[in-house]
Amino acid sequence: MHIKVAILIIIFFSTGFSQSFYKLEEGSPVNDGGDSRSVNLIDYDNDGDLDIFITNGPKNGENNFLYQNDGRAIFTKIDNLKITNDNKPSDGSSWGDFNNDGLLDLFVGNWWGEPNLLYKQNDDNTFTLLSELPPSNGKSYSETGTWGDINKDGFLDLYVANSDGSSKRNFLFINNKNCDFIEVVKGAAVENSFTSRSVDWIDINLDEYEDLFIANQNNEKNNVYINDGNGNFIFTEIPPITTDTAESFSASWEDIDNDGDFDLYVCNFKQNNSLYLNKGDGTFEEVNDDPSTNDGGNSVSSSFGDVDNDGDLDLFVTNAFVRGSKTRNFFYLNNGSGKFEKVENILSQDEGWTYGSAFGDLNGDGFLDLVIAKCYDANENNTIYLNEGNSNNWLLVDLKGSISNTSAIGSVVRLKANINGKDIYQMRRVSGQSGYCGQTLQLHFGLENAEQVDSLIVDWPSGKKTILTNISVNEKVKVEE
Repeated sequence: MHIKVAILIIIFFSTGFSQSFYKLEEGSPVNDGGDSRSVNLIDYDNDGDLDIFITNGPKNGENNFLYQNDGRAIFTKIDNLKITNDNKPSDGSSWGDFNNDGLLDLFVGNWWGEPNLLYKQNDDNTFTLLSELPPSNGKSYSETGTWGDINKDGFLDLYVANSDGSSKRNFLFINNKNCDFIEVVKGAAVENSFTSRSVDWIDINLDEYEDLFIANQNNEKNNVYINDGNGNFIFTEIPPITTDTAESFSASWEDIDNDGDFDLYVCNFKQNNSLYLNKGDGTFEEVNDDPSTNDGGNSVSSSFGDVDNDGDLDLFVTNAFVRGSKTRNFFYLNNGSGKFEKVENILSQDEGWTYGSAFGDLNGDGFLDLVIAKCYDANENNTIYLNEGNSNNWLLVDLKGSISNTSAIGSVVRLKANINGKDIYQMRRVSGQSGYCGQTLQLHFGLENAEQVDSLIVDWPSGKKTILTNISVNEKVKVEE
């Protein structure tokens, strides 16, 4: 059954800065209650706009949600597919085209000893559950999973974080190119036992191979596994990102100071969050004097996005699980140098419990909207905030791999534009997951008063490079490898 709904914008909230958001009050995406976990903003039907997928995770199981976008942030709820009728206790989910047929496939991680779920998308936008393949086999206590091409063969592999069970070991599945996967059972990345909450592929040592960063709970150290390029992952200490102990739920890798390398933000539970600046030489410096690292909270996930299109990344942090009471989320504006200012607005004043979140342009106006998954009392409606926009310019970028995986996961995009008389360099990456239970495959750049993009450089996972110059602003650009 397809239920078509219209979304009515009825609340306007004026903030102390130049950006305003509208909260949506009508429509299925904001009136479906549940114990929601993951938010994926992906174009599953290849029609050029971002659709919404949200998982739900109560112990007794609940169906997940899929909403098809008409391009104007008016959504049709799709509830007749296998991916919306599994009735499992689901946590993280990650979309990626693992068989390179041009259609996004889906991995869903489940908890409470239930098997995980790997779905292949068919030509008619239906899905087939591949229950016989290793990613779907066996009992699991999986939190999140994410796609990445670890051996540069052009096919997406899968790593899954687990937080409970008899061994608490994480899973690694290698794509063998024949719509099949081989589970890796030897090596530190799958034999070490931690309380792992989230995982991200990131090339930490800049050797063009994807490494692993894993956030662990229970005051355990977070983990780095360096990919040696030969199928081995080396357990590696990189102070302070792997020597601090915390109740870590998630991590986001973004270039927050526009200096050309990816910095690290870690969400911690019942303690301050952590920010580590990448020094560009393989070392990291912990930041302790920033509002984003001094707010305490019960933080679960983080999402970065340039909400005011001024050329730097702002930060949204979710909070949940305060015993017996609701809590609020955190929102911070970037001042252009990688320092954050805490802002009280509608994004941080709504109460409840929030799990995953994701920024993405839902209505095609060039400004980032926000979708959050909520779970208070396991029966809280989810929330969408539409960005009202301003006069600043922007660029949206969709990538399609050919030698690399078609989803272009693992690609890094660098942009140069003259903003306020100064050449500004920005960097984004396509990832299978950012933060805890969040994903957006489309890339967004704020450009403020730049009249054009001087250059756009795409570094593909294959090692190939694409260079575009003199690009018009306020456009959506599709780049093919």
